Amino acid sequence: MTNSPNQLSGSLGEILSHLQQQLTSYPRRQPGELTLEGRPFRYVDLHSFYHQAVQIFAQSLYDFESSTSTPLIYDCGAHIGLASLFFKQRYPAARIVAFEADPAICDVLRFNLTSFGASDIEIRQQAVWIHEDGVTFQTSSDDAGMVTEHAGAASTTAVTVPSASLHRLLKAQAAELVKLDIEGAEFAVIQDCAPVLRQSRCYLVEAHILQHPAKLGALLSVFEQNGFRYVLSDLHQTVWLPLDAQSPKPPFKQCSADKFLVSVFAWRV
Repeated sequence: MTNSPNQLSGSLGEILSHLQQQLTSYPRRQPGELTLEGRPFRYVDLHSFYHQAVQIFAQSLYDFESSTSTPLIYDCGAHIGLASLFFKQRYPAARIVAFEADPAICDVLRFNLTSFGASDIEIRQQAVWIHEDGVTFQTSSDDAGMVTEHAGAASTTAVTVPSASLHRLLKAQAAELVKLDIEGAEFAVIQDCAPVLRQSRCYLVEAHILQHPAKLGALLSVFEQNGFRYVLSDLHQTVWLPLDAQSPKPPFKQCSADKFLVSVFAWRV
């Protein structure tokens, strides 16, 4: 291993072990390519790659027991493809539809899936949202790109991208698993899907509690009202965001920030 990102090579375990010790020496938001298990794999931000790979492969955060060997899986917010590759490894006969809104990141996603022999995964360069009219999307050189509800919002990183209605997708065909990592859009999307939520069996939602008022209770209520059980896990306080008058430190010693990310694992009963 070297400190040149483009010379990283080895098994996933070897690369993660190296990055665990050396990650801070690598710059943020610099795209590159490493050699993973003997195959080229591209990333847009090495730090995002590391944290995703640890969660998805080392910790098996997205593992689930399917009721069929050929599950339909919607990977919403597919980024550079790690989740889709994990699902394909877990269920080789699965039908996976991967949604990635950012055009540049979608190109990386397509390269990685092809490189690892998963070209049968359907890729859609769309933002998962509540309608199909297109949205303004704030691009990001990491894994934090997001839909903005204010079309035309001033930003040098704002682009207009196609959108997909998850409601319509679920109404048309039930999924075994819906994975949502869509940077805050999950609240509106799950609310919009309430009438068809039971069409699908399992949901894995990364909830981004980054704004006030918090919307986690409303999201969980939609699952409760539709007969789902759920567990919350993998909570991360957003210690990387600054504290200010609107976001002061909570009055509890265990809480370093008033914002957090948490994974919601929900299943139909």
